[in-house]
Amino acid sequence: MPDPYAASRAAGERIEALYGRPVAELAADAVPGSMRHALLNSFDALQCADRAIIFHAEQLHRLTHPDRAIESADVGHIADASRRLAHAVSVRDSHAQVLGDVLNSLVRVPDVTSPAFAAPQAPAVAPAAPSEPARSR
Repeated sequence: MPDPYAASRAAGERIEALYGRPVAELAADAVPGSMRHALLNSFDALQCADRAIIFHAEQLHRLTHPDRAIESADVGHIADASRRLAHAVSVRDSHAQVLGDVLNSLVRVPDVTSPAFAAPQAPAVAPAAPSEPARSR
């Protein structure tokens, strides 16, 4: 089975690279209404969708285990578990797509408070030599 947390793990790594701090640290002081808060909420929704996929896949596996006899009453439960699993995958893919697109549109900017950041200074321009008045004939 492929890594069920691949999408949220990649998004978390991208958020950490963008902000230069672990996600847990970022969440501790996220200000509601900020981009960081929105990203962390989307990341949380993606993680929740990943967990839902695991839950519904395990439930479906339990219902269809080869050692278990499937009775007519189980058919509805199996169909429901399959539908819920498909829905969880769709939700996860939607969250991963949107969060990935937003993260790909953002870039990390240098810290303006660090001493390494210095605004480039324009080179000194020598005053222009006085031009000669135009001669008339």
